[in-house]
Amino acid sequence: MGKGGSASGTTAVERLGPLAATIPLDAKDVTKRSIRESIPPHLFKRSYVKSLGHVALDLCWVAGTWVAALMALRVLPGFCAPLVWCAYWLYQGINCTALWVLAHECGHGGFTDSRLVNDIVGWLLHSSLLTPYFSWAITHAKHHHYTNHMTNGETWVPSTASPDKASVKFAKSAAGTWRRIVVVALLGWYTYLLTNATGAKQNAGQSHFSPSARALFKPKDANLVRASNLGMLLMGGVLAWCVSVWGASAVCFNYLVPQTVCDFFLCAITFMQHTHEAVPHFDAEKWTWLRGALSTIDRSMGPHVDWRLHHIVDSHVVHHIFSEMPFYGAKEATPYVRKHLGVYYKSHFGTAVGGSEFLGYWKDFYECMHKAVVVGPGEDGFLWFR
Repeated sequence: MGKGGSASGTTAVERLGPLAATIPLDAKDVTKRSIRESIPPHLFKRSYVKSLGHVALDLCWVAGTWVAALMALRVLPGFCAPLVWCAYWLYQGINCTALWVLAHECGHGGFTDSRLVNDIVGWLLHSSLLTPYFSWAITHAKHHHYTNHMTNGETWVPSTASPDKASVKFAKSAAGTWRRIVVVALLGWYTYLLTNATGAKQNAGQSHFSPSARALFKPKDANLVRASNLGMLLMGGVLAWCVSVWGASAVCFNYLVPQTVCDFFLCAITFMQHTHEAVPHFDAEKWTWLRGALSTIDRSMGPHVDWRLHHIVDSHVVHHIFSEMPFYGAKEATPYVRKHLGVYYKSHFGTAVGGSEFLGYWKDFYECMHKAVVVGPGEDGFLWFR
């Protein structure tokens, strides 16, 4: 039996806690319009100065972190080098993720009022981070439209396999969980881009780099996919030139490792924003756009990292409802939306580990990867992790 109900008639909320609260199909007091009306109108306004200023600031963070690491390597004893490099890789990975988030804002139209400016900035940033800008923006829009939809969902759609299956049992073991994490960290992002892994089953094998991937793109999107591929090729050329000048190890240490950290952050953050054992998924009959959008979970990596990542982690509920809102508006709008949604607002701020919310986030990530593997139907008709 799924977690949606039990023989004793207990509700999902009683069994799993407040995250299981799901908006009724006939809800009249909470609609997209009512949520919008609960937010001060000025928070929807986009600013060229603020948005472009954040790009400039993020580029300064990238440059400053790189220079600081090089200086540390010069002045500290040689045995400190591994620690310096590890610190550089982690923090530069956060810096790269911050720039990636701004490019993601461009794809949504939440960066400025100009589509041309958005696309130029987004294409430049995403290409420099080895992401196909237009291609990913197109499929990401589908993710927003079909959040937690079992048939049409775009990312991290869970399996419906039996929990008694040997492969599922292994995946939920400690060894299986760590294997999943390592695969996601090293291969997850580009496996998704190349094969649409974790997306809807009917779209399996479809590539973000193929203009003819009909499950992902419409014929009119072909040139946008080609433009995305061009950006990737140009960045590949830049990296090849850098290798010829400074060597492969320098490019790997200074760019590729932080880039891999960024890719892992993207996969992990998306997973955590929409996955918790107490949050349901829906089949076509039970799904609505609002139910999907309100299945998004606000979390936290700690004040500094949340700020560095432009609050994509701790204001994601608002972002999913109003993706065209600038991120600085979404953060300010979150308290208004939380108050209006009441029990339907989802957040999970885990216990800090060693006083660190950042470490606590990754502890929660491990727990979710460990528990949230397959879903099955509950008595309420929703699909719950089991």
